[in-house]
Amino acid sequence: MSTGPTTEIEIQSNAALILGKKPFTSISDSDQFALSVQKMYDMLVPGELGSNNWKFAKKQVQLSQVAGFDPDFAEWSTAYDLPTDLLCVSRLFPNVRFQIFENRIYTSSAGELKLEYAYDAPVTSWSAAFKIFITYRIAADMALSVAENPQLAQILEGKTQRARATAMFIDGQNSPGVGIQSNPWLEVRGSRYNNSGWGRYR
Repeated sequence: MSTGPTTEIEIQSNAALILGKKPFTSISDSDQFALSVQKMYDMLVPGELGSNNWKFAKKQVQLSQVAGFDPDFAEWSTAYDLPTDLLCVSRLFPNVRFQIFENRIYTSSAGELKLEYAYDAPVTSWSAAFKIFITYRIAADMALSVAENPQLAQILEGKTQRARATAMFIDGQNSPGVGIQSNPWLEVRGSRYNNSGWGRYR
């Protein structure tokens, strides 16, 4: 279970603390610093969630086929509506060729189609390590403009990279690797050895 901040403003306020600023619980139009932190958050978070296979930011859904679809070009024959919260496509089930056009995905085969994708997951879904990473990421990106301290910016960048590595490692533990099920190259070599009388298995 994730711990720590549970809202966007808490993440943003913690980044402000790292930069030596006062924390805040709300954002008003008159607070230019808080507004800047919010804008940085809004710019960084969707990009980060969509740039890596964060397990907590994944969904699987069955797509709705578009009725009466007739693209009349290339190889595509079927279209499906994409989720409105999609950031990045991870994979399709079954694994078919596809192309995305605006808010639809085109394929050359009909039938049920399931999609695994990255979405803009709320803070409550984040791992504790990812919360730390994003907090440092915001602070590091704002360090020069806010603190005007290149040394601080360099220190925060180092902390950001370490925090990201930790978050990725922990996230990776939620999806254990799958061993090799088939290795055609070795199988072909084994077949050749057996046929020639060499390397027979006992």
